[in-house]
Amino acid sequence: MRSPGSVLVLLVQFWALQEASSLSVQQWPSSLRVTQGDRATLACQVTPARAWERLRVEWTKDRDVMCQLFVTNGSLSPRTCRPRGQPSWQAPGGLTLQLDHVTVNESGSYVCQATIEIPELEKAEGTGTQLLVDADGVEEHVTQTPRISGLLVLLAAGAVAMTSVTLGAVIWARRSCRARDSGEPS
Repeated sequence: MRSPGSVLVLLVQFWALQEASSLSVQQWPSSLRVTQGDRATLACQVTPARAWERLRVEWTKDRDVMCQLFVTNGSLSPRTCRPRGQPSWQAPGGLTLQLDHVTVNESGSYVCQATIEIPELEKAEGTGTQLLVDADGVEEHVTQTPRISGLLVLLAAGAVAMTSVTLGAVIWARRSCRARDSGEPS
């Protein structure tokens, strides 16, 4: 029979393995302001933790799908986008959506959503880009780089936690073996 400590160690390791197989989408800029008639370029980075065969990417505007594309074995398949929307794919996971000759009606919240369809269904979405199209000729581009530093801190904290759990399990196992070999109760 396993001790509660060893069961806890196994559960933590299982949880860590599940988290390691996640799909992530980083999107930028978080906001963009352009003048009517200009070009707006939105970007996202899709990062899968494991190999995939087919990836579906959708760009939505105010929760309505405006562009859908498929990447199969690294190649971009034919895509459907609303007029003036031009998506592009740069391996290993860079996606952009270029909107030419934008109008005030194209102001809104744009989100990049990725779905791994093969081998196993997994979904993720970016944090969104708020696009504001000015009609008065005032142009101001606000760009922000993806907030990778927070992701790195979480990744480092997870690595430290996993190392601590693994080290604790090894020490516990060695002590149990020594105690069993010497005939002492554990």
